[in-house]
Amino acid sequence: MNANVPEIDAAAIQVGQAVKVSVMAYPGHIYQGKITTVGETVDPTLHTLLVRSVVEDPQHELRPGMFARFVIETGAPVSAVAVPADAVVREGDGTMTVWVTTDRHHFTQRVVTIGLQHDGYDQIVDGLKQGELVVTEGAIFLDNMLATDTAG
Repeated sequence: MNANVPEIDAAAIQVGQAVKVSVMAYPGHIYQGKITTVGETVDPTLHTLLVRSVVEDPQHELRPGMFARFVIETGAPVSAVAVPADAVVREGDGTMTVWVTTDRHHFTQRVVTIGLQHDGYDQIVDGLKQGELVVTEGAIFLDNMLATDTAG
């Protein structure tokens, strides 16, 4: 299998890592494989890195050119605080913030550090504790209100 991996993930990809592959033709079936080659250059247009894997296919079901979804196992699963991506606001200076509330009426802006981003969620590495209430819809509106209040 040839796959294009976003360049942001390049540091986590190594020869020998396990790969799980699925194709639309066989829903629910997961094919196992291993990375055999990691490209040495990044595609300047797509900003992706070519990764080649050998995938086990004892029934010879896979065909060249099939579109596939793949997961590269870069380490053991971790438990972490995560919020919907819409809850995180990128400020003009590049910092990332979320709005935290304890009573759903009063809000405090908090600077956070983001880790992995997956399926519409951002991992929060620093700045937020598990169980804290975060504004998940409308965070940008609160941010804009704060900017208006401080400018006027």
